[in-house]
Amino acid sequence: MITLIEFSSPGETLVHGQTPLVRVGHTAQVARLLGDRLNVTPVALQPRVAYPISYPAVLHRAKLELADQALPAIQPLDAVTLQSPIWFLGYPIWFGHVPRVIATLLTQTTPSPRIIYPFATHEGSGLGQSVADLQRLCPSAVVQPGLPIRGSRVARAAPAVDHWLQQYLENNPTTLKE
Repeated sequence: MITLIEFSSPGETLVHGQTPLVRVGHTAQVARLLGDRLNVTPVALQPRVAYPISYPAVLHRAKLELADQALPAIQPLDAVTLQSPIWFLGYPIWFGHVPRVIATLLTQTTPSPRIIYPFATHEGSGLGQSVADLQRLCPSAVVQPGLPIRGSRVARAAPAVDHWLQQYLENNPTTLKE
């Protein structure tokens, strides 16, 4: 059984130095692609207090949460979703790290996933320190190499998503079919 969880932040986002308004966050767009290919419905991770629409305000909150190592409250997820041993986990890279709502999810979930396939959207930092963050937050899990997608290229991400998935299907043909 596979779970596809994504945290995405719609609103203003950084693209080529500009902050256009997006209705569907970049990470959610990648999650939809993955969901189509894996035949799973993405589950949106939602903080109890939504992030602001304003990009500078999101950055301010994210920076404070990171500095404080905060664990922002999240909306509960279905127990069946959380019990899956295999998670595809998506998030934007904020200041080189996973958003702190991801930390909340991983530190408050029992049992924790056995295998994590991370995917992240960014605007130049790649996966940053997020893979190390995941391993620290969920030490019992095997964190697989992740898929970084530049947010400004999300509309053209299908080939990268397909290539990433193909690598794992070839190397772990039964893992994704559990």
